[in-house]
Amino acid sequence: MLRISHILNLVSEKENKTLYESQQVPLASIQNAIEKVKGELNVELIITHNRNFPIELNQLGKVVALDRNVLSFGDFNSSKELPLLKDILEKGYHSSQAEYLIYSNSDIGLMPQFYKVISEHIANGHDAIVINRRRVKSTLNTTEQLNAIYSEIGLPHPGYDMFVFKRDLFPKFILNNICTGIPFAGNDLFYNLFCFAQKPVLLGDKHLTFHIGLELVKDWGNSKLQKHNYREFRKTTKALLPHMDISKFPGAGLPFFKRHLKWLMNSTISYPEMFVTDLKQINKPRVKPVYDPNYKKQSYYEWLMKYIGFD
Repeated sequence: MLRISHILNLVSEKENKTLYESQQVPLASIQNAIEKVKGELNVELIITHNRNFPIELNQLGKVVALDRNVLSFGDFNSSKELPLLKDILEKGYHSSQAEYLIYSNSDIGLMPQFYKVISEHIANGHDAIVINRRRVKSTLNTTEQLNAIYSEIGLPHPGYDMFVFKRDLFPKFILNNICTGIPFAGNDLFYNLFCFAQKPVLLGDKHLTFHIGLELVKDWGNSKLQKHNYREFRKTTKALLPHMDISKFPGAGLPFFKRHLKWLMNSTISYPEMFVTDLKQINKPRVKPVYDPNYKKQSYYEWLMKYIGFD
């Protein structure tokens, strides 16, 4: 039976009441998804937290305390004890013997079929999977509304907040001192997966995860924390440059100008490394996107649905 450890970093009500409350619906959805695959998959939760976290969540899974936070790395005019992503992953890695690890942000919920679909991708040889979330309206925000949330198609989001990877990959990762809750957290993990996995895949259009709230961008943290994370992210991508195989990255099979425009316009991508690697490996075979041959014939009707639809 396939073993999967799902790593979450949770906050207490005392630390951040708003975030604590926003965790409740995702947690309920995760428990539902685990229940759905009982007898088929062995899924356990590993919960990391800061040292002041109450222990009432022991019943959900293994609970592991973190030893430090971003305040150990400078004066950021902030009292938030934001953990480092690499510390969360390291604690999860050493607390588990599962063949596959999952890390997700605490505000990301799961569809009931999530773990089953992940196991099917693993069976197809994918050793790393990144999943973009679907955004649902903020009025659906209680555990009693889970069925209504499941029924929402939602809207896409470009950011990375759900990662699945083979356990053996973790010792290869190059991770610096990026903290969670601030832009660029997760982007570093995305790059590591697409550098070191043999068959990574980005699922950008699947109905597998959800986030409550339709916003695309939020004002996360102050400028000092954002600058810190950007510096650490650039350190990571520069160190990963020798390990980059452009053919494994999303968009590599698109025509030259189209792929570079997509990489340049995507704020989660570090374009300088993509540009350099693409030019160095310009003759490397790429997997071309597969399109439905009938889709183009429907483009006018798709336009009508998008811009004239009643919503």
